[in-house]
Amino acid sequence: MGDVLLVACGGGANSTVSNAEDLWSIPMVVISKTGGTIAAGDTEALRKSMRNYRVVIPFLIMGGEVGTGIVRDVITCARNEDCKVVSVLGIPPMMEADRRERALSNLSDVVALSDCSLVFDMQKAIELFLEAYKDRKYDYFFRKIDRMIMMSIDSIVSMLDGPFFTIFSEKMYAFASYNDVLALNAVKKAWDSMLFDNNTTKGSCIIMVSSHLTTSEIEGIRNDVVMEYGIMPEILRSTDPDDTRVIVFKAVNSF
Repeated sequence: MGDVLLVACGGGANSTVSNAEDLWSIPMVVISKTGGTIAAGDTEALRKSMRNYRVVIPFLIMGGEVGTGIVRDVITCARNEDCKVVSVLGIPPMMEADRRERALSNLSDVVALSDCSLVFDMQKAIELFLEAYKDRKYDYFFRKIDRMIMMSIDSIVSMLDGPFFTIFSEKMYAFASYNDVLALNAVKKAWDSMLFDNNTTKGSCIIMVSSHLTTSEIEGIRNDVVMEYGIMPEILRSTDPDDTRVIVFKAVNSF
């Protein structure tokens, strides 16, 4: 989409987009102390980069000093340019305890500033990949997470040309992505791999599935989710070429 801009904020986001360059699909700027396309603190250049865009997606791995500070500037500049703001926020794994704690303590503020925030938990993603890919080094899991994040952002962007802000009507959603030949299995894996797993607001859940799924398969997923979790999901067809991937979004309160 030509009217959506991705803004990678800080070192963690910079690393993620660099490790998945082949998955870039929309205009993007990178803000960091080194190696960015816009210098941290250059709000004039940042605002200029946002002109003629309808939606800005600030993306960061929270908890670092640079990215967490930058994202507020990004949102302020986006507001000044009359852009909608959909923030994609990562929570560091437990091995980075201090960063994880800072991320969670700053999360509510960023959510409050955004029109909609989509949050993923790197700890849950690592646990999911550990289960699927045993005997691999941690670097492998972080590379998988980088690609999962960028693929998910691509899917989010594909929804922004439709009634996104009607379907995603809550302020904050936890999300997780998973691949499985059986879409229902992927939904269940993703469902159990989210932050705030027991905190669903207004029973709101959105599930993105491949466009190749039949109506009966989609109805089967909907019925199983209702029976197992007591929530009636909104199921959307994705344009993702990977037929085995699903993304589950659950509306949640911050805490």
